[in-house]
Amino acid sequence: MSDANSCMTSIILVTYNKLEYTKQCVESIRRHTQRGSYELIIVDNGSTDDTVKWAKSESDIIVIDNGSNAGFPKGCNQGLAAASGDLLMLLNNDTIVTPSWLDGLKRCLFSDERIGAVSPVTNSASYWTTIPVTYTTIDEMELFASALHANPDRTKWEERVKLVGYCLLLRREAWEKTGSLDEIFGIGNFEDDDYSLRLRLAGYKLMLCGDTFIHHYGSISFSSEPEQYVQNFRKNAIVFMSKWGFDPGDATYIRMDFSTVIERESHEYRRENCSIMEIGCGCGATILHMKKQFPSAIWYGVERNELAARVAEASGITVFRSNDPKDWRLPAEGLDGIVIGDAHAYGTPQAMKNLVRLLKPGGWLVGCFANRYYFNNIRQYLDPVNAQAQHQAASQYSAQQVSQLYLQAGFTYVKITRADNKPQEQLEYIHLLEQLTSEEMSKELTAAYLLVYGRLAPAAETKGKADLESSKAAEEAKVEWLDEHIDLGQ
Repeated sequence: MSDANSCMTSIILVTYNKLEYTKQCVESIRRHTQRGSYELIIVDNGSTDDTVKWAKSESDIIVIDNGSNAGFPKGCNQGLAAASGDLLMLLNNDTIVTPSWLDGLKRCLFSDERIGAVSPVTNSASYWTTIPVTYTTIDEMELFASALHANPDRTKWEERVKLVGYCLLLRREAWEKTGSLDEIFGIGNFEDDDYSLRLRLAGYKLMLCGDTFIHHYGSISFSSEPEQYVQNFRKNAIVFMSKWGFDPGDATYIRMDFSTVIERESHEYRRENCSIMEIGCGCGATILHMKKQFPSAIWYGVERNELAARVAEASGITVFRSNDPKDWRLPAEGLDGIVIGDAHAYGTPQAMKNLVRLLKPGGWLVGCFANRYYFNNIRQYLDPVNAQAQHQAASQYSAQQVSQLYLQAGFTYVKITRADNKPQEQLEYIHLLEQLTSEEMSKELTAAYLLVYGRLAPAAETKGKADLESSKAAEEAKVEWLDEHIDLGQ
């Protein structure tokens, strides 16, 4: 492909009514994109508000009129098929682009031939693509974006497992290799999740460009039919799971909370040339995020779902399909860190000791445990028709239990972070429970889960000790509890 400056970009908008937003989007493209560097294609899915009439009256717009709602994926495919550009842009019509927006995206896209698609940050979107904004008007928004774009910063680029399709810039060869969007998703929802994972399996990297910003109103086409949107969302989630064999949210979820705890606790410990493993890594989304903290680490994952494991492997992660530690081919010197999302599967002293044996001296382990005393779990225990109450309790832990679990396994430093969740509509029930408990216990009621960080003694402290597990250091371990709200976000 030729360099970025000589590339034609085909910008494709799929429209369904909301003409005022489409006009605003198109005007921003004309104002902030170099003339002659792009073509504009509108695919209309049966608008009844003169969108087609207006678009056809504009000399710089190619119009594809479907006459009815063919669905978002099909509309995108029609636009992509009609495009002549070297670069292909899928852009929602409820966006406003900003000064130098396309240059910023192309700068990242062309920085590495392995990058197949990029996306900007915004004010309103899912999957941690938003940044804090201060503007209240369009003029202020453009000044905000201009200030951000004035200092290109590749440290704000982040590799992702998936990108949100409100603004997606693709290399043509990546689209040709990956194929069309899957029209099985009908009207729309999850087609961008599906396409992102297919791009990954085709060998391409996906990048979120934190130094490029556009405005996004969000879900404008569905705002007049919210019930239909919810029904379609649920239906397409099932379609996605049938196709891939895993939940789209679970397998691509980024554990920002893990990242926060690890950054806070491991700052004094080695980050260069280290090796870290995530048990239950899904598609590798959390590991990709943590690569910014540990840029030169060697990464391992454990994932039983074959397709999810293949997506993770496409990110350079060594993935084991077995849950048995004996099957993991790890460095002889051991690991620097282990991350476990569903830690109850290793919630016995012996299972935890088996993991400790995989760590170097000074190594750490972060596990997420469901909190037994969370108000909603207590509600389930008290429900007389809940036949699964005893089974549920077996996979949940108190703060005291997990601290003892870590100490018995040999960790000499343990810190518990409570992930707070206090829904407004449940405050009355929570307050009732608080009246029945001690002050210390009341802190547990709103902790949806417990993040437990444990660290082994460094080599200097373990030298000459035959058995770390029985050492005095383990018995006199430092245990800190931290009450902290972790924003689970999107």
